[in-house]
Amino acid sequence: MDENVQVDEKIDVKNVKKEQIKDGQQTPNKITTGPTTTPDQKTVNQKDVIRNWESEALRDLKTQLKKSVNDQKEMKLLLDMYKGVSKDQRDKVQLMAAEKKLRAELEEAKQALKKIQEGKREERKKLADEDALRKIKQLEEHIVQLQKQVATHKQEEEAMLSEMEVTGQAFEDMQEQNSRLIQQLREKDDANFKLMTERIKSNQLHKLAREETDTLKELIKTLTNQVEMTNTVVRKLEEKERILQNSLATVEKECTIRQQAIEMHKRKAIESAQSAADLKLHLDKYHAQMKEAQQVVTEKTSALEAEAYKTKRLQEEIVQLRRKTERMKKIEQAGTLDEVMMEEIREYKETLTCPSCKVKRKDAVLTKCFHVFCWDCLRTRYETRQRKCPKCNATFGANDYHRLYLGS
Repeated sequence: MDENVQVDEKIDVKNVKKEQIKDGQQTPNKITTGPTTTPDQKTVNQKDVIRNWESEALRDLKTQLKKSVNDQKEMKLLLDMYKGVSKDQRDKVQLMAAEKKLRAELEEAKQALKKIQEGKREERKKLADEDALRKIKQLEEHIVQLQKQVATHKQEEEAMLSEMEVTGQAFEDMQEQNSRLIQQLREKDDANFKLMTERIKSNQLHKLAREETDTLKELIKTLTNQVEMTNTVVRKLEEKERILQNSLATVEKECTIRQQAIEMHKRKAIESAQSAADLKLHLDKYHAQMKEAQQVVTEKTSALEAEAYKTKRLQEEIVQLRRKTERMKKIEQAGTLDEVMMEEIREYKETLTCPSCKVKRKDAVLTKCFHVFCWDCLRTRYETRQRKCPKCNATFGANDYHRLYLGS
C-alpha cells in the first residue's frame, strides 16, 4: 500500500510540472514599438525591437531547458518507481509511452531552435547596428551553451533508454517466472478454497442452529410478556366497567331530571307561542292604524302646503296692490308729469332687478313657484346646497330653474 501511494504522488508531481511548462509556453510576449518620426528614433526603436526579440528568445530557450530538465526528472522518477514497486505491477506499455513523449518533446525543442536560428538570420539581414550584432553574438554563445546542455541531456536520456531496455528484458524474464509461480499458487488456492467452503458450510449450519434456539427463547419471553400484559389489561377493564356502571346510574338519574325539565319547558314554549300569536295580531292591527294615520297626515300636510302657497300668493298680491295704491297716492300728490314718470321708471327698475342680490336683472325662473331671479344667484344657491326659493322657501333641483329671455 505504501509503494502504491508513492507511485500516485510521483505521477501527480509529473502532471503538475507539465501544466506549469504549458502555462509558461502559452504566455504571450508583447513588443512595444513607438511611432517612427526621425532616423535617431528609428535606431532607438530598432534597438528596442532587438532587445525584445532577444528576451523572447531567451525565454523560449529557458522554457525548453526547463522542459528537458523536467522530463529527465520524470524519467528518473519513473525508474525509481519501477525499481521500488513490486515486479508484478510493472508495465512495459508505460515505459514505451514515456519514451515516445520524450522523443516528441526533443523534436519540438529542435524545431524551436531551428525557428530561432532562422529568425536570427532574418533579423541580422534587417538590422546592421553594432550593438545588435554584439548582443546577437552573446545570444549565440548562450544558445551554444544551451545546445551543449541539450546534448548532455540527450546523452543522459539515451543512457536512461538503454537502462529501460535492460530492465524490460529482466521484466520479461521475471514475468515468465511469475507465471509459473502463479500456476502453482492457483493449484494451492483451489485446494484451500475447497477446504474453506466445507468449513464455511459447517459454520453456517452451526450458526443457523444457534439462531433458531435464540429465536425460540425470544418467542417464549415475548409470549410471557404478552400474557402478563393481557392480565393487566383485563384488570383495568374490570375497574373501568365498575366505574362505568356507577356513571350510568348517575346519568340515568340526570336524564330523568332533564326529561322533567324538558316537559316544563315544552309547556312554557306552547304558552309563549300562543302569547306571541296574540301579540302578532295586535301588531298587525297597530300597523294598519299607523298606515291610516300616516295617510291622513300626508293628506293634511299636502293641504297645508297648498294653503300656505295660496296665502303667500295672496300676500304677494296684497303687497302689489299696496304698491299700486301708494303709487296712485304719489301720482295724486305730485304736481308734474315728469316726477310721475320718474317714479314709475324707478318702480319698473325695481321690479326688473333681482330681489336677492339687488344688482343684476332678472333672467331666470323657478318652475316650482314661478318666482323670478337672476341666473347667477340661482346657480350659486344650487352649488352651495341652499336649494330653496329666497321668497317662499320652496325646494328646487337642477332641472327646476331656467333662463328667461325678455324681448326688447
